[in-house]
Amino acid sequence: MKKVLIVVSLFVVAGCATAKNSPPLVETNHDTVRGCKEVAKFRSEAGKKYWGPPPVLGNFKYESAVKGKALGATHIYWMQGGPGMDSVLTGWAVDCTGVELDDVPGGEWQE
Repeated sequence: MKKVLIVVSLFVVAGCATAKNSPPLVETNHDTVRGCKEVAKFRSEAGKKYWGPPPVLGNFKYESAVKGKALGATHIYWMQGGPGMDSVLTGWAVDCTGVELDDVPGGEWQE
């Protein structure tokens, strides 16, 4: 009985953790959403290590997606550019309401 209670508790904790971090927008690529309306553009600070610890990148992406959703976006895509450590991550939140998308998003939420 004790083991069953522990296992159930672990499932409950895991369920709460994943529900909190579920993406508010569909993450996709630029080609998929060409016909959609741009809602917002989110640009990170230069010089951050976006290949570093997941919370740094994950929090920026998640918070940007939440803001985009509040502005009416349905999808978001990301591009990273800049020399070396000065890479800047830019996200475009777009509204694809009523637009037939050619491609199903291949990417999954990255944190």
